[in-house]
Amino acid sequence: MSDVDNGIPELVKEIHSRPEKAVIVVTGAGISALGWLFDQGGASRTILEGRVPYSISSLNEFVGVDAETHVSQEEAIRMADAAYERALHLRADDDDSPVIGVSCTATIATDYAKRGTHRAACALRTATRRTDFTIEFDKGARDRVGEEDVTSRLVLNLVALGNGVVSTLDPGLLPGENLNVTDERL
Repeated sequence: MSDVDNGIPELVKEIHSRPEKAVIVVTGAGISALGWLFDQGGASRTILEGRVPYSISSLNEFVGVDAETHVSQEEAIRMADAAYERALHLRADDDDSPVIGVSCTATIATDYAKRGTHRAACALRTATRRTDFTIEFDKGARDRVGEEDVTSRLVLNLVALGNGVVSTLDPGLLPGENLNVTDERL
């Protein structure tokens, strides 16, 4: 299914029409969401920064702690909190737009057989809420591109949520895959 057929361009246009400004940080998967946001005009109204701290040392530096496990709900929350703080820092002094931090950390299919699970943890941080999505993929049911697509859809849905946009974008979960959602008011 092409991006045009699945509603991504319309969702991105709606996100770009909102005043929120975002820092988005992804590692392991979720990078396509950044591409989708930049594919449509208006990205400069939405994106303050996109980061891909791919190495362990880069990710540790970004969140300010050496985590025991990098693909976890806790790490996604740390990343979203750090992204939110970064967005506050990057927002212009004369700009009172709300800011959001969105993160994703994932381990997905690659060019060798992984022993562990394929999974993703994504999180959103705003001034008033913290929301996270975690999923364990049906290992072997999709290739890397397929797992990247699902993960990026989750990231884009969190960006939409942080921008007050109601998203109907289907992440494309398979039967038996469960999206675990935690939503906390701050």
